[in-house]
Amino acid sequence: MTRDELEQVQSICHGWLRHAGTANGSRMTIPATGAITCPVELQVRSLLSFDNVLISSAVDANTDTCYAKLIRQPDGAEEIFDTPFEKIPTDSAVASEAITERPTQTRYREAMERLAETQQRDAENAVTGIEPNALWLEKASSAAEQQPKYLLYTNGKLLGYSLLERRGSDGQRSGRFHASDDYFEYIDIFAALPDVENDWMEVNVREAYGIVEAGSDESRARFNELSEQVAALDLYLCDESGRKIDASEVRLEDLSRKYDDESERWLYLTPVARSS
Repeated sequence: MTRDELEQVQSICHGWLRHAGTANGSRMTIPATGAITCPVELQVRSLLSFDNVLISSAVDANTDTCYAKLIRQPDGAEEIFDTPFEKIPTDSAVASEAITERPTQTRYREAMERLAETQQRDAENAVTGIEPNALWLEKASSAAEQQPKYLLYTNGKLLGYSLLERRGSDGQRSGRFHASDDYFEYIDIFAALPDVENDWMEVNVREAYGIVEAGSDESRARFNELSEQVAALDLYLCDESGRKIDASEVRLEDLSRKYDDESERWLYLTPVARSS
């Protein structure tokens, strides 16, 4: 892609990203006309931060190359940042390096999807007169009698359990976390981590586009501090027979304070990759 082609594509992306009907997953094909010698198929990838900042990226649907980003603040203020021509990968670079979704992006996308599910369920319950979360509690109680529990420990101390009822295509499992009394000794760490990690991730995204703001070093220091505290807990999972579960990562996210909902505690298990 030449510099002129990129400028033409980015100009089209600006209007598309700002259009009211454009949302996560939206697609558009720019035909080969004028300065654009080959059709360009675009797709929107959106990330909603926990402070409600929406970052929408117009990416190449075939190569995942990002052409432009729209950052929309909760008050409606918008800024668009174009990827410099020098940072657009060549065809050979794209072919040799597959671009994948970062683990943090995956977790926040899933968190936003869960929040949307919860909001939809609560809206339906409001219409039917059912108390929010009552249906989930009933289902969880029934499921707990039939499904095995995965027990979360730190240094021999039981923090609670999860059914890990959700399975990802990559083998990752996740589920609502049911806390024990001992868990609340550590709740401040897990309640703070999602927002702190999100701030750290946004700092990296903004700096990648040349936006350096005051407080960046503080965000990194706070994230590193919490990460070290979590690492020191040496979290691990056991089944109900006491057998330790092999995992490359055990992660707990507590959003209960943020959403004022005790059911918004989530446990993630990433299994150890098996060599073929």
